[in-house]
Amino acid sequence: MTTTSFSPTHWNTSASVWRTVLRMRVTLYKRQFTGGRAVLKVIAALFGVLGATLLCLRASGTNGDYPELVSGTTSLALSTIGVMWILMPIMSGLSDDNLHPRHFQILPLEPVRLARALFSTSLVGMTVPITALAAAAIPIYAATHHPAALPLAIVAWPTTVLLMVGTSRVAMLTMSQLLHSRRSRELALLAFSAIFGGLYLLQFPLQSRLDTVVGGDVTWPLTVAHSIPFAWGITSVDAAAGGAWLLAAGAVLALALVDLALLWSWQHLVVRYFNGKVAESAGATSLQLKNQGRDIRTGWRASRLGSVISRELSLWHGDMRRRTQLLSVAIMTLVSGFGPLISSSIPFSAAWGAWFLIYLAMAAGSNLYGFDGASMWHLVMIPEAAAADVRGRQIAWAIVMTPFVVVATAAVRIFGDLGTDRLAVPIAVGISMIGVGAGLVVAISAKAPYPVPEMKKTFSFNTRGSFNGSSFGLIILGIVIFAATTAPGVLLGALLPSPLNYCAVPVAVSIGALGAWIGGRVAITRMQREPDRILFAVTTT
Repeated sequence: MTTTSFSPTHWNTSASVWRTVLRMRVTLYKRQFTGGRAVLKVIAALFGVLGATLLCLRASGTNGDYPELVSGTTSLALSTIGVMWILMPIMSGLSDDNLHPRHFQILPLEPVRLARALFSTSLVGMTVPITALAAAAIPIYAATHHPAALPLAIVAWPTTVLLMVGTSRVAMLTMSQLLHSRRSRELALLAFSAIFGGLYLLQFPLQSRLDTVVGGDVTWPLTVAHSIPFAWGITSVDAAAGGAWLLAAGAVLALALVDLALLWSWQHLVVRYFNGKVAESAGATSLQLKNQGRDIRTGWRASRLGSVISRELSLWHGDMRRRTQLLSVAIMTLVSGFGPLISSSIPFSAAWGAWFLIYLAMAAGSNLYGFDGASMWHLVMIPEAAAADVRGRQIAWAIVMTPFVVVATAAVRIFGDLGTDRLAVPIAVGISMIGVGAGLVVAISAKAPYPVPEMKKTFSFNTRGSFNGSSFGLIILGIVIFAATTAPGVLLGALLPSPLNYCAVPVAVSIGALGAWIGGRVAITRMQREPDRILFAVTTT
């Protein structure tokens, strides 16, 4: 019998490790590139190629009396791509890296060789080639504007791509090792959410003043973009065009040195992990330890429905992945409820904030069984418990999300100029959307579940690690359902004279209750007929 590919002798050669890791990545890509997920990835790739092509065309063009705008906007675009490489895997789960050092921890491998294999093979996929296409704007800019600097630009092209990819990989691995406690992850979540929310809000005033930048009246944003490492390739070309060849060569050399530092950091972090210097994730909280061995289910919590509600409420508070979803809802409460009242540059009305918030809350809770993972096995064994489980999840979701909606609705009425005018409209819309949303949450969770990454294993705030096309399609369909179910309340509240327009409220209550009941029945039926399929979906990546 020949030696298997998993023998220590075979594995501990650089070429064998690299080939094996590459085959593993390709196999995972093939498994994940099916059905709706494949469609989503193809669409995202097409948009990425389109954006990268437009950036290259922009780099090859001119701008009349303001040629510096070409280099400035190209630098800004490259810097944006670099920032997205860091933030997107953390905040949204859009990452192409499907293998991590922890997957190889029990194998007898040389950590240094594994680190090199993991990093080099992570360049395989769709994201890195699209990034390379976008970074091709550097040599294109040099060839069309300053041909003498083309050799420097050709060197800066791959080093810029490596900088983007390396920064993302090292940042993720560093935080997964340092932020191993629950409290540290919570603080990091708040910090990254503040950064993400700040960048989101910053785009509105920048867009409102874009004409001053394009017209050449304001140039400091472009100067700042030149100083960001992701744009040093363009900076090098401009320096060479101005005769500062020493600065031009220094910028490219700095890129190469930063890349080497990133590669060394990646290798060091992988070796550190294999040497057992990474602490395990924190376990139970002090409150959980205090209640260990004590039955706290009394009163309404002792009933079948009450126990589900109590469990779900505690999970929305205690599960880091669910709390991540809650934080996105909280941030949107501030952005949609208070943002338009503070800044006129935000291009939507605060009156719509609460409605958009409910839709986001529905999307945030549309994978409840994915959050549970293998722990939902008891529902497979006892299908009769599905009804109480589904209804309890609906009630808990409504309890958790309603305060956010109330705050967003009250903000625009108290601090805006609407007052109590047509107050029946937001009340009716909010009630009907909460009810229908409760139905959609469990229906989508049962119809299109997918596994959620465990945050204790890798630092990521996303819950979309194995996001599928069915879930995405149903969430989009939710827009149509919300529009149809809120229309009666909006029409009655807006067209009838006061106080008759408040009849929209009981109509909204009826619609919301009906929507919650129908969505619940869809979920219960699915849970009772095919619980094994749901369990398989949420435990298979």
